[in-house]
Formats: sequence, structure tokens, C-alpha cells
Amino acid sequence: MRYPVYALIPFRGGGKRFGADKETIDLGGVPMAAWTIRAAIDSGVFDRVIAVCGKSAHQEVAETYGAEVPGFRPEETLGDNSPDIEWVKWALGLVDKIDTETAISILRVTSPFRDAHHIQEAWLKFVDAKGADSLRTVTTSHQDVFKTWVINNDRLLPLYPFGKETPWHSRPSQLNPKTVVQTAGMEFAWAKRVLETNTIAGSVVVPYVVSGLAAIDINTQEDYKTAVFAVESGLVQNPFTRRK
Repeated sequence: MRYPVYALIPFRGGGKRFGADKETIDLGGVPMAAWTIRAAIDSGVFDRVIAVCGKSAHQEVAETYGAEVPGFRPEETLGDNSPDIEWVKWALGLVDKIDTETAISILRVTSPFRDAHHIQEAWLKFVDAKGADSLRTVTTSHQDVFKTWVINNDRLLPLYPFGKETPWHSRPSQLNPKTVVQTAGMEFAWAKRVLETNTIAGSVVVPYVVSGLAAIDINTQEDYKTAVFAVESGLVQNPFTRRK
């Protein structure tokens, strides 16, 4: 069965933790966003690769590297605290027809080393997952989240206070469940479920596990330095300098 599939690549700019425009900063001789656009196009999964931009500088980058920019996202979707569902619903309004077989994928530019092969694998897993609303990339957590605390009025409060016989935070780590954390790599979802649930994930989510550099999410300057080193040292294949 042929599903209409649309890649949505959000461009927002800003980035208080990062201190620069992550979409346009150089990575391997091209703007960082170009890596995600190239992966989407090279995967062959998508009918359209849509860059969801809010300004002309981002439009220029997106169109230069092969994405389409059918319009500028509304100003209210560009805030630091604006939820994804706001711009996703706006972007779905750009799609001619949405039925039960229409799918979207959110590909964030801060995960440049999620490549075409990952997209292809994740798409096949999503299509084969019966009853799933969405798929999300995750990676193994190297911390015991059950030993997480929050500070409230100069007092420590356990985030997970209850265990079976012993509180989670007081159990040996090897007895606590192993966990994964979400990455910025990608999400797939059925468009109808996004609109019905008013969420980008729905209620039934399947995992696509990534590791190593494919799991990187560039949010800080240290993350960026790691990515630059990976490219310059050849730890990742740079699709823009690949030999013919």
C-alpha cells in the first residue's frame, strides 16, 4: 500500500541554551539544517520535504538544499514555550488531503547524524506496527532516572517516590527498570491521529532505538563541538563531501 508521507522540518531560530542560530551554523561546510534536508530527500520516503520556516533567511537555506517552503509559520508558533502541535497543525493545513493513510515525520535539525538509512528503517517499522499512533527515536539512558530528585524550597523531593517494598531511589540500580530517553532524531505519526488527539504522539508510541552519534541532540556549544569533531575526524560520513 502506498502512503502519502510528508517530512516536516521545523526552523525556529533562537536557542537560548545554544546562543546562536542552530539552523544556519556551519557543520561540515554547510548550514546544519542541510544535513537533515539531505537525509530526508536521500531516504526516498517522502512525497514532500517541507521546511516550516519563520523568516526569509531560513527559507533561503531550506530551498537552497532542496526543501520546499510553502509559507511562513505564524508568529505565535515561534515562542520559546510554543508547543510543537501548534506549528504541526498549521503545516498540516498545507497538505491537500488528509486521510487515514496520510503520515507525517518531524525531523529536527539538531539531530544532523540521523541519516537516510535511519529514516528508511524507522518508516518501515512504523508502518508495520499495528495499532501505533506514532514512532519516536529513543536512546538508552546511562543514568538511573529512578534516583532523580527535584529541589523545592531548598528540600529534596524524589521524582519517583514509590517502589514495591523500597523507594526507587533507595534500590540498587541493577534492580530498577532500564529506561530510554527520547532524542530529536525523528517522529512518525498518522496525521489523522495528530488532529484527533491534538498531540504529535497520540497515545500509542513505538520506539526506534538509536545510539552513538545518531542520538546526538545539539542544544549546547559542547554538543556542537562534539558534532564538529565527529565530522572533521571522519567519525560520520559527510554527505556533502562524499566521493562520487
